[in-house]
Amino acid sequence: MNKAFLLAAAALGAIASLPAHAATIFVGSWTVDQGPSWSGSPPNGPLAYTGQEAAALLFGGTASDYAISTVDNLVANINNMAWYSVIGYSGNQGNGGSLLAENYSSKYLGQFYGPTSGFASQDPGAAASAYVSDNALGVRFTNYAFRIDKVPAVPEPGTWMMMLVGFGALGASMRRRRAEPRVSVSFG
Repeated sequence: MNKAFLLAAAALGAIASLPAHAATIFVGSWTVDQGPSWSGSPPNGPLAYTGQEAAALLFGGTASDYAISTVDNLVANINNMAWYSVIGYSGNQGNGGSLLAENYSSKYLGQFYGPTSGFASQDPGAAASAYVSDNALGVRFTNYAFRIDKVPAVPEPGTWMMMLVGFGALGASMRRRRAEPRVSVSFG
């Protein structure tokens, strides 16, 4: 019985150790300026979002569920970058938008795109958001969102066979054990 049990346990262990595969699919896009107006929530401004946070807000889930691209809607072209507006800054691309990492975070008071007055002009480190109507205007500042779904791995046919053989041997061993005559000893 020990060999059969070990074989079954090895098969189950092999299945449990299989890595999950990620299926990445395009879920949608948005332009940075589709977000709330930068001056619409004085004095701190609207909430600021990383590219991944904006995708979670718009398409559901959590920020870590997403990869962002500025290229197009093809999985092969994901560049893990996002377009942002940076308050008071004309952008690091010279066109109003800043191309930054998908998870880039610079927020006033840790959460806002502001302040709406008294901000420093042309400060590339000022509050940034991938979802706010400010400097990055128009379709050239489109962010493409891809959801990364974790799909459990499917065991290889050899793993299934090893598991079936192990369970079969375990069952046969148990049947043999039941068929063995029992000897009872009484004292007294």
